[in-house]
Amino acid sequence: MKVNDLIAKSLEESRDYIGEAIKGLTGEELAWKPRPHSNSIAFLLWHVARVEDLWINRVLLAEKDIYETGCWYKKFGTPPGDTGFGYDVDKLTTWRVPGLDLLLAYAAAVREKTLSYLKSVTAGMLDTERDFGWRKGTTGTALSHLVTEVAEHSGQIGYIRGIIKGIAPPPPPPPPKT
Repeated sequence: MKVNDLIAKSLEESRDYIGEAIKGLTGEELAWKPRPHSNSIAFLLWHVARVEDLWINRVLLAEKDIYETGCWYKKFGTPPGDTGFGYDVDKLTTWRVPGLDLLLAYAAAVREKTLSYLKSVTAGMLDTERDFGWRKGTTGTALSHLVTEVAEHSGQIGYIRGIIKGIAPPPPPPPPKT
């Protein structure tokens, strides 16, 4: 397996777990928070897509993120650069919970760009130095952080779903290769 395939597979597995965790949830359940200072599933869905958009487009491709170029920020009613980082209780409380269709459409647009980018990634590119804007790192550091953060938020979504409705079943296994 090539390194880019490994990264893509990791991201897709997390997305599959998220898909199972949100299956059958109502809008009210997507917006529910365990505590006022906690994140809802809807917020985590938005934030995880924003994180992926940021790392792939802004950091690795040095382009504007899809949130801005696709005017998604208007659909979500947030400033173009908003990612959810550093939200306090007031911001979490006033964050407008969007519909699931909008959340999934934005996440799908981001993932499409991510998978397209990953096709070009080679093992030799992983040590390429990058300036993340807030610190320096490598392409590999950025991709490692992305996979970790997507998996972390996938687990948070699954945990909150478990509180609300019980544990979601794991995603079905992929079909056998022929």
